[in-house]
Amino acid sequence: MPWPAHIVTKTETIQNKFFGLYNSILNECFPSPHFMVTPQYTTAEAQTGGTGAIDFAITYVIELLGVDSPIFFIEIKPPTYLPSIAARQYAENQVRTRFKQLAHLVAIPKLYGVSAIGRQLSYYTYERASGTVEPIALADSISSVVDTAPIGRWNTNIMQEEGHAKFLAVVEEIKQMVASFECCDVFCPCELVCGITIGQYH
Repeated sequence: MPWPAHIVTKTETIQNKFFGLYNSILNECFPSPHFMVTPQYTTAEAQTGGTGAIDFAITYVIELLGVDSPIFFIEIKPPTYLPSIAARQYAENQVRTRFKQLAHLVAIPKLYGVSAIGRQLSYYTYERASGTVEPIALADSISSVVDTAPIGRWNTNIMQEEGHAKFLAVVEEIKQMVASFECCDVFCPCELVCGITIGQYH
């Protein structure tokens, strides 16, 4: 099933870095009142202010409403990043850094993070139990140019059928993880999740 018309008709430019498109997609997939889509989510480093503080604000973070625990995040860059080795490396390293900044807040078993370069997506995961981040980071070099973030990692277009299906599959997996914590102490207060079925998250 394709995205709704109000998403398909979105226009993007390099200047707005696709924020409007992804804001619509995230609110479609993670609707209120159960979820909160937070733009420019401030990490602990961002709250200190000063030069470069904006770099510590995550483009979009999804949380359960009223619960300070991220269940998904996405960092958005313009399409001009895609052909550049250095820009892709920066985009990927930023996502890996976000896992470190958010790890102490994660309650679900797996946190998904996405690097969006234009419409192209690269998926990353952080396993709470082991602390493992996938895919494994490639080693860099100080003496030669190494492509540590291969362009092939951004291999799905969210506006095309395959990319649309993969994104929705990840969303459903996240909602399954959230639902598995119903009536437990992981998300407190308990009434925020008790009695909510998976179907109600859609």
